[in-house]
Amino acid sequence: MPPIKKTEELMDVLVSADSEPKLNDYLGGLDPLPEDFAAYFTALPKVQALPRNELIRQSGLDRTYAYHILSGDRQPSRDKIVALALAAGLNLTETQRALELTCAGILYAKNRRDAVLIYAIKNQLSVMTANDLLAQFGEAPLA
Repeated sequence: MPPIKKTEELMDVLVSADSEPKLNDYLGGLDPLPEDFAAYFTALPKVQALPRNELIRQSGLDRTYAYHILSGDRQPSRDKIVALALAAGLNLTETQRALELTCAGILYAKNRRDAVLIYAIKNQLSVMTANDLLAQFGEAPLA
């Protein structure tokens, strides 16, 4: 499988397309993107590497509810996405993409609570440790 190009690289190629045939070539080379959170999240190698029950245990989510999220039957809240991302060890880019897919709003560095969550993701903290850190800074825990 060829390496995945960054969005910036793809944008450079797209902006330099000066004819319809070049646009067609660009579009033909794009891999289809998952259109929902469950498809995106469960396709990630880090998620596939974890046993489902371990992922759910580490996320702190109710088991039944988490299975509904992962099967696509339920739309997760922003906090649930962050909890699953922390449990899976996703990086910030992967987490932000997951948030975008649910229209939950990406983590914003100027927001105190989001800044703590960004720190937790960047430093691969557990959900429990992230919640402790949120409490330490007077912010609400992941719900």
